[in-house]
Amino acid sequence: MVTTDALKHRLEESTGNNYNCCYQCGKCTAGCPAGAFMDNPPSRIMHLVQADYVEDALKSDSLWYCIGCMTCTSRCPQNMEIAGTMDELRALALENNIISESKAKKLVNAFHTSFLNNVRKHGRLEELSLVNSYKLRTRSFLQDAQSGIKMIKIGKVKPLHALTGKGGVRAKEQIERIFEAANKELHLPAPKRRPTTKQFVPNKRLTLKPGMTIGYYPGCSLSGTAREYDISVKKMCALLDITLKEIDDWNCCGATSAHATNHKLSLLLPARNQALADAQGLEIVLAPCAACQNRQVTTRKTLLNSPELREEVRSLTGIEPTCRAEFIGVTQLLEAIDPEEIRKRVKKPLTGLALACYYGCLLVRPMDAMGFDDPENPMKMESIMRAIGATPVEWAFKIECCGAGMTLAQQPLVEELTHNIAKNAAENGAAAFVVACPLCQANLDMRQGSMRKRFGDVKEMPVYYISELVAIACGADPSEVAVGEHFVPALELVSKL
Repeated sequence: MVTTDALKHRLEESTGNNYNCCYQCGKCTAGCPAGAFMDNPPSRIMHLVQADYVEDALKSDSLWYCIGCMTCTSRCPQNMEIAGTMDELRALALENNIISESKAKKLVNAFHTSFLNNVRKHGRLEELSLVNSYKLRTRSFLQDAQSGIKMIKIGKVKPLHALTGKGGVRAKEQIERIFEAANKELHLPAPKRRPTTKQFVPNKRLTLKPGMTIGYYPGCSLSGTAREYDISVKKMCALLDITLKEIDDWNCCGATSAHATNHKLSLLLPARNQALADAQGLEIVLAPCAACQNRQVTTRKTLLNSPELREEVRSLTGIEPTCRAEFIGVTQLLEAIDPEEIRKRVKKPLTGLALACYYGCLLVRPMDAMGFDDPENPMKMESIMRAIGATPVEWAFKIECCGAGMTLAQQPLVEELTHNIAKNAAENGAAAFVVACPLCQANLDMRQGSMRKRFGDVKEMPVYYISELVAIACGADPSEVAVGEHFVPALELVSKL
C-alpha cells in the first residue's frame, strides 16, 4: 500500500478536488439514494479523505453501494467531485487488493469483472455470457431464473448467438490494445474545481427535418434484453421520416463497469466509437441508451480538451477523433423536430393516458456536459408526451435513481429504490411510466414483480419506452413495436386508447 499522502494526491489529481473546501453540509448524503445502505455515506467519505484517513475510506463498504448517479456532485454547493471520489477510491481499492468480507463488495466486483472480461473478449456485451459468468462467480444460480426463461422464449436472450460469438466487434485487436492501455497511468489531471454558483445553461437546440439521415449507436442491450427499444426507435424514426445509419463496427462504451473501476478505460472505449463516427462522416448520432449517450458525451468533452488523449486514441485505433459527431438521446431527437411536424403525424392521440415521465440520472447529469434539461426539474419529455396527446402528471421522483447497473448485484437496493419511485408516481395519478433508458426500463419493469411482492402497496404499472408511445401515436400498431414483450403487461392499456 502506498502512503496516505500519495493516495490523497492521486485523488486530488483525478478529481480536481481541493478536499479542504468541503465544509460537511451533508447535502450529498441527504440526496444519496443508496445512503441508507452505506456504512460511510458520501459526506463521511469526504471527511475521511479530508482528514487523511484515506485507507479507512478504501475499506468502506459504501464504495460498493454507490450507484454512480452523480446526485451528490450535482448538488454540492462547493462544486466538489464527490461521485468521482467514490469511483477513484473504488479503483484504488481494487488496485491495492483490499479484501473485505462485505457481500456487497463481492457481488459488485463479480459483476464488474464479468462485464469487462466479456467486453474484452467480444468488444460488445454478450448478455447471456455475462449472466453465466456472474452466476458462476457468485453461486446465485436461481436468481432471475424465471425471467431468463421468459427472455429466451421471446428472443431477448439468444443462447446460440452467445455461443457463436456473432455480433462481436471485427477489430478485436483494437479492443485488446485499449484494455492493455487502460492499465497504464492516465496522464490527464482533472481541471481544478473551485466553489462556484451552478446555473443550468441548455445547449443550443438541434434542428432535424424529415428526410435527414443521422448516425445510430444502438449499444449492447438494444440487441438483447432491450430489443423492443431498438424495434420501436427504428419504427418511430421511419414514421418521422428520419433515416438511421448504424456506426460500423461500434463497440461497448464500458457502461457502469468501466466507469466504476477504471477511469481510463471508461474514456478509451467510448473514444473509439467517437473516432469511428467521425471517420464515417456522421455529425449527429442517436444513442437511445441514456448510459451510452452519457459516456459518449462526457468522453467527447474530454477528447476536445485533451490533445494527448486524442493522440492515444489515434495510436490505438489508427483513426483520428475529430469530435465532429455529436451523440444525442431519443428525447433530444424528438425535441429537435418541429413540434408541429410531430403533431401532424399523430394519428392515434394517447388521450387519457396519465404518464409519469421518468428521466433517471444520466439524461441530465452532469449538468455542464449533458446540457439537455434542467437537472432538478426537467420538462422536455412532458412536452413531447403532450404533443402526442398524453397527460403527464406532476410528481417528485422523476430524477431519482432506480439503481442503474446494480440490478443483478444489489437487487434489494434496486427494489427499494424502484418502490419509492413507483409509489410516488401512483400517488400522483400515473397509470404508467415513460422512460428513455433501457436500465431504467429494466429496473422498473423486470424488478416490479419482486418489488410489489416485497412491499405490497403499489399497483401494477406498465413501463413504456418513449419511442414506443411516439410510434403508436403516429400510427404503429402496439404489437409492431414489441410492447407485448414487457414483463409488466403493457399491451392492453395502449390498445384501448
